[in-house]
Amino acid sequence: MKPGKEISALFYITLIILLLSCNSSNKKNAQEADTVKISEQGIVLENDTLSKVFAAYIQVKDALVASDPKLAGEASDKLSESLKGIHGCENTAILAQELANSTDLALQRSAFAAISKDLIAMYQRPSLSAGRIYVIHCPMYNNKEGGDWLSISSEIKNPYFGEEMLTCGTVTQEIK
Repeated sequence: MKPGKEISALFYITLIILLLSCNSSNKKNAQEADTVKISEQGIVLENDTLSKVFAAYIQVKDALVASDPKLAGEASDKLSESLKGIHGCENTAILAQELANSTDLALQRSAFAAISKDLIAMYQRPSLSAGRIYVIHCPMYNNKEGGDWLSISSEIKNPYFGEEMLTCGTVTQEIK
């Protein structure tokens, strides 16, 4: 190899390594920022995995409240990845990935309802070290069968209807 080509190849290899390390650092920083938001609300979960799952879940909920299918998909992709690390959550991770792969708001909300059921059951176990998580119920969702979700606030912001019925729902439980 000619000396100029060796330097060029070395430069590109170094550049690729640098870019890859920056991307993984950005992902880690974004995940840490998500869990900081949860911590700022006084919510402390027993381990980082549960904190990451909950932070990603709240991002999905907030995106559905805003009726933003793209943002809901991106957040649900994070949720799916976080759930894969928890034994017994494999089906919930698949549901989260289905939500992530869809741009249909109605389908996303339907998947979110199923994910919420699973995560409400998961957070019912002693996993909260400090703070409160609220379980909120909307009686109008799914042809009046209802739907539940988790929230970091008792303020009602409905992910199943967004602006259409933003405040439809009641707090049914406080997980302490």
